[in-house]
Amino acid sequence: MDSIKKAGIIAGAAVGGVIGGTLSVVGKVTDIKIIDSLGSSIVDSTIYTGAIAGDIASGATDVITGKVTKNADKFNDGVHDLKEGGNKVIENFVDNFKLVADNSGKILEGIKEKDTDKIKRGAKTLAKATAVGLITVGAVKIDEEEDSTEKVSNKK
Repeated sequence: MDSIKKAGIIAGAAVGGVIGGTLSVVGKVTDIKIIDSLGSSIVDSTIYTGAIAGDIASGATDVITGKVTKNADKFNDGVHDLKEGGNKVIENFVDNFKLVADNSGKILEGIKEKDTDKIKRGAKTLAKATAVGLITVGAVKIDEEEDSTEKVSNKK
């Protein structure tokens, strides 16, 4: 059921494009990097959520169809898709747990070293992960903050 998988990705891209794409454009126009980055993360997250939903929907459809028609290949394809969707959910959870733990550690390190840039980077990444999680209500895919600058470098 590749069409169901593709539909999930397309639905995720559509939702992400509207919400995240708008934020990203606002960030670029206003020259504020965190808003641009947040928008991009929302797009990535909704596409990933759509891919997971597509895998699970496709897998469930194939499992049911395979059982009803007594088609073992279809059933096995469905089980594979369900496992793939489940693995993506677990992988995303683990990655996000690591992200939160790492950035919490950076904040504590920054406090200990009196390094405000470390504190800001860690706090921005955690705030972005929280915002993306609340907006997308699904998988969260974000890039960590690399520097303490607020501006997007659109000028050459």
